[in-house]
Amino acid sequence: MRSQKYPLLLALMVAVVFFLGQTQVSQAQLPGMPKLYGEFKIPEVGSYVTYKVFYPKNASERMVKMSILGKEKSPKGEDLYWFEQEETDPKTGEVNIVKMLISGNPQDIKTMHRMIMKSGKEPAQELPEDVMQMINQVPTTKDADQPKIKNLGTEKVKMKDQTFDCVHERYTYKDKSTADAWRNTKVPIFGMVKSTNPDATFELVGYGTNAVSAIKEQPKVLELPEQK
Repeated sequence: MRSQKYPLLLALMVAVVFFLGQTQVSQAQLPGMPKLYGEFKIPEVGSYVTYKVFYPKNASERMVKMSILGKEKSPKGEDLYWFEQEETDPKTGEVNIVKMLISGNPQDIKTMHRMIMKSGKEPAQELPEDVMQMINQVPTTKDADQPKIKNLGTEKVKMKDQTFDCVHERYTYKDKSTADAWRNTKVPIFGMVKSTNPDATFELVGYGTNAVSAIKEQPKVLELPEQK
């Protein structure tokens, strides 16, 4: 049997999928999806938002674009939306893309109905249907680390050439770590203008309503490695 090359992103996803099949999920967050704070609302199709993300642990930066690209109905008549996250390394130009058909917050793995991935110049590949079924059957438990949320009032936040009137919220976890988010309802998807936490800082770069997918080719179904 011919061997197949698995990009890092795909290999990671495969490993996570098999892990999920063996355990309960307490915080069902998608691999590679940074934790965003604020209420998720699906905006009109074509909406997008772009952030500059700084990771202090390794002093690296990424540009992250999130888009709503389309809408369709499930066999049960449920509204489903195509959500895409495009992450670019500004130093190398390397791009990793995750495209998902979702019924709700893309940070919750249980809302995912289809997933397509593209890493660098590798071909786009889609997770097979039986893997998606396995993910949807993963039992979940209530997250024991839900933070306490404190409203710190309204503050003006300037990003590039635009100033936003933002609601400032602080999230405090049981380990006493905190995260802060500045939100404005004009900003699509998560309403987030800025967010800081010990792992990353997000700063709004831009948003709009003319998003198109960064994946141009027809994806192939991913061939998973055979289990022995």
